[in-house]
Amino acid sequence: MAESRKRWDTDERFTGVADASVFATAVEELAALARRPGWVAEDPEIHLGPHLRGASVDVLRITDVRTGADGVLAVTASCDPGASRRELRRRAWVLLGAVAEPAASVQERRDGDAVVFDVVTGIPDGAGPFASHGHTLRLTLQPTS
Repeated sequence: MAESRKRWDTDERFTGVADASVFATAVEELAALARRPGWVAEDPEIHLGPHLRGASVDVLRITDVRTGADGVLAVTASCDPGASRRELRRRAWVLLGAVAEPAASVQERRDGDAVVFDVVTGIPDGAGPFASHGHTLRLTLQPTS
């Protein structure tokens, strides 16, 4: 029973020291923006594609960039099959930093051999010189064969 409560291999406390409510307002604001009709900007390949392709990130090579019917920019990159999950995550965040806006959410998951990062990023109301808008992006890191 205790093993299932461990948060990492040497965890013996089984609980943290605080909650994250100090950041909840920002998370809730991004969630509300993500639900706003028309908030996701058009033409993500034109607006984000050049920044992603221009971001030289070791071990990653962008192989495909396309926009889905849902407005999500699907980016596929090949990666070293021997790279650790932590190393892939680090490289993915460097690449995502090339298009990140002041507010962002990134969710990582496995899909077979691939590692997928689902991203919502955007500018909240009054946070910059442009009107509030956002982008949705799915970065898939696929190990080279």
